[in-house]
Amino acid sequence: MSVHFESLRISRYPACSSMTEHVHDEPSLCILISGAYEENIRGRRDVYLAGNLSFCPAHEPHSQSIGRAGAAKLLLNPTRSGMEILSAHAHLDDAPAIRGEAVATIGRRMVAEMSIDDPFSAIAIEGLGCELVAIFARSTARQHDTPARWLRDACDYMAAHACEARSLGDIAAAVDCDPVRLSRGFRRAHGHSIGEHQRKLRVAAASELLATSTMPLAEVAQACGFYDQAHLTRSFKAVVGCTPAVFRKGV
Repeated sequence: MSVHFESLRISRYPACSSMTEHVHDEPSLCILISGAYEENIRGRRDVYLAGNLSFCPAHEPHSQSIGRAGAAKLLLNPTRSGMEILSAHAHLDDAPAIRGEAVATIGRRMVAEMSIDDPFSAIAIEGLGCELVAIFARSTARQHDTPARWLRDACDYMAAHACEARSLGDIAAAVDCDPVRLSRGFRRAHGHSIGEHQRKLRVAAASELLATSTMPLAEVAQACGFYDQAHLTRSFKAVVGCTPAVFRKGV
């Protein structure tokens, strides 16, 4: 298949489904193509949105809860040489995850090449795989250089208060960290600001309400911590790529 990956496959998961704690015999990388899910792994709870790339070590216990819009994942199993490259340049012990538009773009292009499946697809996928490994290794190296505890605690705190107004000062005080240090470390580790992270969490909450209720958009905005419907629409489109109304029609 590839110098870096033995197999690539797309897996789709129905809305509100769940997987109890389980393990895989082989290590894997996962790009979330669409939807959202929550994963419990290594004692932490991570919320994944489209564009997330995560690594799961072999025999690592983890469980998942799929969001109300379902989920589609591109699963990649590294070859031995691929794992050697990742292990040499990325910090894999903590089952790291990153998110970015570059990851989302590569995931979409890989899916497209898999559907074309002509003599050139393998070459294209190989090139995309090289780029993916480089992005992942570079990003996880940055994460390793920052204090893990307060970054993890900050993520947990924001997830618990996703739809509430919480300032940088509030978050820093909750995790016992200087606000400037927290802000800089968070951006260095995750590639986006704390404010952007809060927006993504609120958009994830809004997407669940849009998928499971007939609540008016103005009420969805209020329930999820947006100033008004216009603020919800701008933020939702920036993260998901479409307006809340279009998203609701497609669910």
